[in-house]
Amino acid sequence: RMNPKIIVLNPEKCTKCYDCINICKEIHGESRIRKIDGIPIFCMQCEDAHCMNICPVNAIYLDDNIPIVNKDRCIGCGMCAIACPIGAIFIENKVAHKCTLCLDADRITPACIEACKDNALKLICDESLEMIKEEKRRNLIKIISENFEEL
Repeated sequence: RMNPKIIVLNPEKCTKCYDCINICKEIHGESRIRKIDGIPIFCMQCEDAHCMNICPVNAIYLDDNIPIVNKDRCIGCGMCAIACPIGAIFIENKVAHKCTLCLDADRITPACIEACKDNALKLICDESLEMIKEEKRRNLIKIISENFEEL
């Protein structure tokens, strides 16, 4: 299951610049965002995180339902990276790194979202997701009812 808060990318808006990567590196010392074919990959903040469950030293814990790596405990074995279904956690300098929505940087909004000049990144939470779904439902009902009248 996904966390009620995740970063969502609109790939059509993304120009494959490195603004999100650069601000992440600037704030955290190491970019926690992976890029595949120029597109950033963000942690899905799984509530029942495979990375956390497989860690042999319990170095990954939940803080406000966000999986966080305790860098002092991490032994850099890479089991978390193998377990992650999307490749969002990785080992660099013998320590696991992953997006934490800047929770550990004392920020309200993740830095990458503010840095994205293409407006390709959004922080989605349960409430906004429900609003998006409801808008899509209304549009679909409108289209169906308009087409039904034509029959």
